[in-house]
Amino acid sequence: MVAAPGFWLPVLSNILAQRGWEWVTPWAFVIAPAAMIVSPLMFASLADHRFPAERVLAVIIGGGAVLLYAAFWALERCDTPTPFLILFALNCLVSAPGFSLLTAVTFSHLDGGRGAQFGSYRVWGTIGWICAGVLVSLFKLDLSPKVGQLAAGVRVVAGCCCLLLPHTPPSGGKAKGLAEALGFKAFRLLLNRDLGVYFLTAFLFSIPLAAFYLHTPRHLEFVGWERTGAGMSLGQIMEVVALLTLARMLSRWRIKTIFLVAISCGIIRYAFNMIAGMTDSVSWLLAGIVLHGICWTLFFECGRVFVDRRVGSANRSQAQALLSFAQGGLGGVLGTIVVEAVYRATVQGPSPAGWVWYW
Repeated sequence: MVAAPGFWLPVLSNILAQRGWEWVTPWAFVIAPAAMIVSPLMFASLADHRFPAERVLAVIIGGGAVLLYAAFWALERCDTPTPFLILFALNCLVSAPGFSLLTAVTFSHLDGGRGAQFGSYRVWGTIGWICAGVLVSLFKLDLSPKVGQLAAGVRVVAGCCCLLLPHTPPSGGKAKGLAEALGFKAFRLLLNRDLGVYFLTAFLFSIPLAAFYLHTPRHLEFVGWERTGAGMSLGQIMEVVALLTLARMLSRWRIKTIFLVAISCGIIRYAFNMIAGMTDSVSWLLAGIVLHGICWTLFFECGRVFVDRRVGSANRSQAQALLSFAQGGLGGVLGTIVVEAVYRATVQGPSPAGWVWYW
């Protein structure tokens, strides 16, 4: 499931620019986080209160695959971006809860340690993302809408595999009232001070994070790096290393220390990108991409373990969905708007100086 966006997310901004629709890019990138505001809590509530989580996953991943294929078919064939944006929005709305639900299923079946083994399972998703990015560049599809159709095929396989997951029945009992059925009562988790602080930090940290996905591919193209998919996959290679050492770090370091290291890596990542703008060098830009893998794993994947340790099994799916809401939803929407405004104000013309100010 994680491999599917690895086909299109790192290259989408360049594909839209190739089609002459660069103005559509911020709209396309704001759609996915907007969907994370609407649907994850509702589907997580279904998994916690009504239906087995693996069946909910199979339905949303399979349905999303059809819509994703149609969206990129429209991107390739239509003369206007409107059909693509509509179909892409529907795909995001259906697919947005997938990762948080899959995370909840994983935690439901881990033995002891409340997440110590999480990294060794989660790493396979990152390996899938790397393979997707390498294949995109290997077959020279870095500027082709066909990447979305490949991603849809992978999602069909993922939907079928969900039916083979361990049975994960709802553990929260029947929902009491409409608010609980829609997942709104998950916001009560924010009354826990530790969870509230982490969710607020995740929201703020996600605002500049939007720049990585939205404009790093554009900067790579600016400095002459054509294999965007493979280049962006360098971050996932380091993510694999970080995930494989996650259990060791959790046993030796305080969780607060891990989060501070992650935030520091996030700052240094953009400092490297700034140096890349000053020197017009792809090496510094690739170094920043590598740091992204450490930053992402230590803050967000470690954060999923942190969240799971502080909630009961009855709220497991909704707690992970609430993290998606704060990080990919609110943070992603606001981040896309902010970084696009900064991009338009700084990156103008052929001079690399704009990238320095942007990063």
